[in-house]
Amino acid sequence: MQYIKKLLIGLFLGANVLTVLLLWTSCACTWVSPSVVPQQTVMTLAFPIFLMANLAFVFFWLISKARFAVLSVLGMLVAGGYVMDYCPLQCQDDVPEDSTLLLVCYNIGTVAGPENHQAFVQYVKETDADILCLQEVADPSLLTSVAFKAMLDSMGYKIQQQENRCVLSKLPFVGGVSSLSYLSKTGNGTMVCRLRYGADTLLVVNNHLESYGLTNEEKDGYKKVIRHPESEESPSTVLALARRISATAQIRGSQADSLCAYIDAHSGESMIVCGDFNDTPISYVYQQMGKRLKCAWRENGQGIGLSYNQMGFFVRIDHIFHSSDWVSYKTRIDNKIELSDHYPLHTFLRRKPN
Repeated sequence: MQYIKKLLIGLFLGANVLTVLLLWTSCACTWVSPSVVPQQTVMTLAFPIFLMANLAFVFFWLISKARFAVLSVLGMLVAGGYVMDYCPLQCQDDVPEDSTLLLVCYNIGTVAGPENHQAFVQYVKETDADILCLQEVADPSLLTSVAFKAMLDSMGYKIQQQENRCVLSKLPFVGGVSSLSYLSKTGNGTMVCRLRYGADTLLVVNNHLESYGLTNEEKDGYKKVIRHPESEESPSTVLALARRISATAQIRGSQADSLCAYIDAHSGESMIVCGDFNDTPISYVYQQMGKRLKCAWRENGQGIGLSYNQMGFFVRIDHIFHSSDWVSYKTRIDNKIELSDHYPLHTFLRRKPN
């Protein structure tokens, strides 16, 4: 009996070591561009699974062999920066009453039809943001509707648009709009504009990077795997999804490199870089951006922050980054509006005094 007990403990200990190594591997995969090794994206997406497995082992060891709990605890501490990127837990500071800007980042892809148009216009009015960065404006009639134009005039918004991305701003625009040149198979891209803020200018980079492009059939297949992993169809479904994820990640990795090169070329300028990056905080895209700019959610968001609202897909793929001359406050996901398959991402920004 004692031998069997030792054997079981050894097996669980080995499994725990494996979960720690997998957690570390998923973090390390963010160091390599998916344009070079696209398969790494599958490992980075599995980060929350490995994290939850390590948390489960902590509770398991505390009940059985408390001293072994240190293995998972140390494993998570080593990956602590990534854990905090994924799920920050800090308290949120109050928003200063003066000199703050409210920025809203929103992929409105499925907002279509007069009724939804009206609901979106009403949302903009109630939110009263200073800057709105919109992505995937799939229904161009929204921007030309009478209600939308009336809202722009009544609230003092100016608009600049580049294909299916646009920026609404109460701050005046300086010059025209430009875009970054990179490969995209699905019409995604990056628009760049400048705003006048006091005596300075603010560079706004609005992104919609390559999406996974999953069909409804592939989404349903993914949900079936989650619900019934023991199904005979699961291995083939998982393999097909992995191939699709890797193919789109390869394109997105190249886009991220182009975006980072642009940011490096404008280093030292005041800037906001936001949008639908189609990648989680445990990704090459996010980590490369985080090396250059501050992430508003990492600075003062709380929890995982699910910005994609389709059932079964528990991810935050919309992000707001800003240069170090700004401080962000009370970054949050507004999950009270469900016009799109994304939720809006809000943050308050305040310029640091010179």
